[in-house]
Amino acid sequence: MKKSKTGILTFILFSLCFVILSSCYITFEFSDDTGTYSKKSSNSNKHIVTDCPAEIAAKAFEYAKKYAAADTEYGYGKQDPLRSIKIDCSGLVIMCYTYALQGTGYTLIEPDMASAYMYENAATFTTTPRRGDLIFMGDDSNDPSIFHIAIFDRFEGDQVYFIDSTSQGKINGVSERHYAKTNKKIKAYGIMKLKS
Repeated sequence: MKKSKTGILTFILFSLCFVILSSCYITFEFSDDTGTYSKKSSNSNKHIVTDCPAEIAAKAFEYAKKYAAADTEYGYGKQDPLRSIKIDCSGLVIMCYTYALQGTGYTLIEPDMASAYMYENAATFTTTPRRGDLIFMGDDSNDPSIFHIAIFDRFEGDQVYFIDSTSQGKINGVSERHYAKTNKKIKAYGIMKLKS
């Protein structure tokens, strides 16, 4: 009787180890001209991290225009859906992309990201942004710190047009604005990275 209990216990432990080991996987990351890729070496669903297609970025921009048209107020840390509506700069980007990604098979790298996190982890930098791409901003000094983000519209003459959510001076909420291309607040342009 004692021998069979030991055998059963050994079988259970062996089975548990097998289940744990078979569910493990190794993650490989590499980069090329089109973005950073992350592949899982298991039988589970593979996901690829890639740059956002232009048509999705443009769709995100259209949602930003809806927020601007809805007289959305600025609210730090907010990312309310349309019709609520208080939102901060990164919340605006997250919500616009969340809406634009519906039904595409893509998702954001993370469901909630601050502007500095997007700058460091969720964007491919570019010097030729498309409508709906990202503008990373800071203060107007040479400090490279990122604490603001906007959605790019277009270059026109020496101006950069964008939509953002901010609370500064007379501005409180989501609006379409522009800066000179040489404004030191603009630190970088980026293409949002997506998972598929």
